Amino acid sequence: MHTVRHTLRQLAKTPAFTAVAILTLAVGIGSTAAMYSTLRALVVEPLPYPASDELVHVWSNDGQPLSQPDTFDVMDRSTCFAELGVYSPQAANLGGEKPQSITSVSCTPGVLRALGIAPALGRLLTDADEKQGAPSVVVIGDALWHNSFGGDPHILGRDIRVNGANTTVVGVMPPHFEFASPWMRTLSAQMWVPLQLKRGDGDRGSHWLCMVGRLKPGVPVATADAQIKAIGAQLKAEYPKSNARKPFLVRPLLFEVTRGTAPRVWLLFGAVVLVLLIACANVASMLLARNARRQGEFGIRVALGALRRDIVKLTLIESTLLAAGGAVGGSLLAVVGTRVLAMIAPVTAERRAAMGLDGGVLAFTVGVALIAALLAGLPPALASLRLPVTELLRADSRSTTGSRTRHNFLRGLIVGQVALALALANAAALFSAAYVKLLQVNRPLATEYVLSARIQLRGERYDKRETRAQFTEQIAERVAALPGVSAAGTTNKLPLEGGSNMTILVNDETFDPTAERILAEVSSVTSGYFQAAGIALLRGRTLQPSDAEGENPGIVVNRAFAEKAWPGENPLGKPVRQNSDKPEFTARVVGVVDDVRQWGPETPARPELYWSPNRSWGRYLFIVLRSTQPASRFAPEIRHALDSLDPDLPLADVRTLQQVVDQATQGQRAIVQMIDFFMALALGLVAVGLYGTLSYHVLQRTREIGVRVALGATAADVLRLVFRQGLGWVLVGAVLGLVGALALTSTLKSIVYGMESVDPLSLAIAVVVIAAATLLACWIPARRAAKLDPTEALRATG
Repeated sequence: MHTVRHTLRQLAKTPAFTAVAILTLAVGIGSTAAMYSTLRALVVEPLPYPASDELVHVWSNDGQPLSQPDTFDVMDRSTCFAELGVYSPQAANLGGEKPQSITSVSCTPGVLRALGIAPALGRLLTDADEKQGAPSVVVIGDALWHNSFGGDPHILGRDIRVNGANTTVVGVMPPHFEFASPWMRTLSAQMWVPLQLKRGDGDRGSHWLCMVGRLKPGVPVATADAQIKAIGAQLKAEYPKSNARKPFLVRPLLFEVTRGTAPRVWLLFGAVVLVLLIACANVASMLLARNARRQGEFGIRVALGALRRDIVKLTLIESTLLAAGGAVGGSLLAVVGTRVLAMIAPVTAERRAAMGLDGGVLAFTVGVALIAALLAGLPPALASLRLPVTELLRADSRSTTGSRTRHNFLRGLIVGQVALALALANAAALFSAAYVKLLQVNRPLATEYVLSARIQLRGERYDKRETRAQFTEQIAERVAALPGVSAAGTTNKLPLEGGSNMTILVNDETFDPTAERILAEVSSVTSGYFQAAGIALLRGRTLQPSDAEGENPGIVVNRAFAEKAWPGENPLGKPVRQNSDKPEFTARVVGVVDDVRQWGPETPARPELYWSPNRSWGRYLFIVLRSTQPASRFAPEIRHALDSLDPDLPLADVRTLQQVVDQATQGQRAIVQMIDFFMALALGLVAVGLYGTLSYHVLQRTREIGVRVALGATAADVLRLVFRQGLGWVLVGAVLGLVGALALTSTLKSIVYGMESVDPLSLAIAVVVIAAATLLACWIPARRAAKLDPTEALRATG
């Protein structure tokens, strides 16, 4: 405690040094703590369920859901699960004075039971609810309960309008309950309705049911996976026409909900660790220089009987106190940092709420502070250990500060900082270049002159496909007739936001369940959609009303489909059939349009076919209109057109295509912003470290510089002397950094869109940025050295 009190007094005597050191460590510690909070919420502990390691997802193929018949077979034959259920995310229409679209989940009772969270009010769905003809019931979320029903304490037993029918509320889930699903990474479910499946119904080729289960205690995932694979092999033998290409598999739910997020979050965490290392190296350099000035004090301590370990203890206590101050300041910065991360992260509201400082994050912060204290304190401590006792006892501190050991440590720290900063700057340049390329690829879609809006045709009124097709054509016609609209149409899915697909037969191909056929995305559109969305017609024509009827209707395919099915041939008039022993349709190609990416901005366009709305099996439709002026002004007019057809239908997700692209690229944009921010921090820390170290060296070489000036050296000569030393360190660090950047580039290939090899331009940009920071850091001490009065310099003892 005596040493601690003494160290505190010493730090108080040098407030500038203390403030800079604490702030430097606060930046490193706070950034790391904020990213750890994000990492824990999104990757390490994203499942807020009891015994979450027992939760698994069952697929018929990698990422492929189950068909309805396969679902019953798996449930009947599996024995590894305590609970098992299937669900399908489906938006629901909530009636009232202002109809609204609610993110809903249609599920069997086993789904919510598997998650293991009890309702705050009422009950969960039961087996009786999923029987055919059972009364309509619903379990709602806490947010929906408060936002739409004012937190009515008598909500249980109350009838509400869901999809045009009276539905009884039987339960309310607790606050912050989250329905974790690989298909709902950014959506928060607020309604759960019974999924009433009937044995014997459905097609084994129609995959739309996600299966989630809880393993029995003691049953490992591998055992369940082996059993499900065995069931899949049985089904393959029993139904070779439909199940030949379904291996079936079981994966932990944690893996499924984090597989798209984990690599990028880990990458950001690695970047912030580099910032922390640079901060620690910076403070270590400052402590080395500070200890050089305290050489006389250390000599007196040794003369009075202090041992070498006492000097080391003094240094480590000093770094620990600085780290403690950094931890306090870092915690405050982490509060702000986690809020910023929560704002830009493309995750659910529940995951955002989990990104905060709690006991676990604070404990991690303390641990990081201790590591920082060790990393910052070890170099000066080791330097003190290696100094001969004779030098410690010398009264003239400036003679000893030129010790080779201390200079070697300082050089090593600066070189290491530059190498780390260059690797991070290269990563930032790569991500920025990739993001720009991503925007360029999707630029044809991004416009404020095209508006989209979603409608879901739920309820008994729209049970028939013909009724849905008629409504689709009517709303398209009414929107197209609005003044100022140059083109309008509808589609069952927007670009970049996924969809549905099927395998297709072309040319002379015949049905073979073991053969790989073209997997094509399927879109139902009206004739004006292509012009409204800005999708160019390459050959033939677009759809016409006559293409909706007949035994051989017309369809439009995209460029990717035409090139894969008929390379080098004219696709017009070519036949297309469903890949089935009893195909539901045979069509002919009447037009070819340009490609549009379907499954996100980074995934290349897949083969796609477009047909008329009367062949759509879905209940979603998106209105798309184009105008010569910003299209957002048409939202009220679309609402009015919808009211004229069905006022009970809500209009949801009203967005321009620019906003659609912005939302689709939100994750990539967040990565770029964070990497650029960490790079700026790293470069700032390196610049401060270079400045401090060079200033220290100029101070120690005061007499030498005075002699040089006295012997005729000019100010330019002195500038070159200082710059040569600083740039020499940076050059060594840059070489090491380039090696690290090249190694890092190979790792980033699997994460960064469009990165196929080393990007020389990105490396050049990173080197230029580092060089600019170096020149700035060298300029001030060099200019100070050039202005030294030789008379005063020669009086300095050396």
